[in-house]
Amino acid sequence: MDSVTTPNTCPSVTTAWVRPETCVALDAFFQGFGFEAADDLAALTAWVLEGVTASNVKPQAAVALARARLETWLTRVLDMDVVGEGRLLTRGRAAFVLCDGARFGAAVLTRDAVPRELARALRAAVPVPTPAQVATAMPEQQLVLWPLGERLRRWLRAGQPDMSISR
Repeated sequence: MDSVTTPNTCPSVTTAWVRPETCVALDAFFQGFGFEAADDLAALTAWVLEGVTASNVKPQAAVALARARLETWLTRVLDMDVVGEGRLLTRGRAAFVLCDGARFGAAVLTRDAVPRELARALRAAVPVPTPAQVATAMPEQQLVLWPLGERLRRWLRAGQPDMSISR
């Protein structure tokens, strides 16, 4: 008996009510955190869309919902306040990838309890934020030339073997 396989444009979720573009967008978002297994991607998509009743969730709205859920999770795990639009998510993603948090599977995000090992590693790996750029005037610099010192340096270097006096 021959089996017929149909191409699945949404490998992570098999439910018919989720748009394929939404699945692809959420899969790409979570792959940025290191999740690759289809089961993990399906669980994370279901976690993000949990409680959503609209059958036509657009990809942008689904990714925005995923960002909000992950920021809430990161705020809880890292004991940090939201420090600006996207900053917590950016720093949290960097820490998550550095700690290889995806090895714990999707359950690490979907459950309330976070392994202590991962929480400690995430807190230690959070990158330090860079200060905001501020336009300032460059301080005035003074160039002090000391021609006698330059001549003395060249004269001393000339006495050393295999040494160019031009440096």
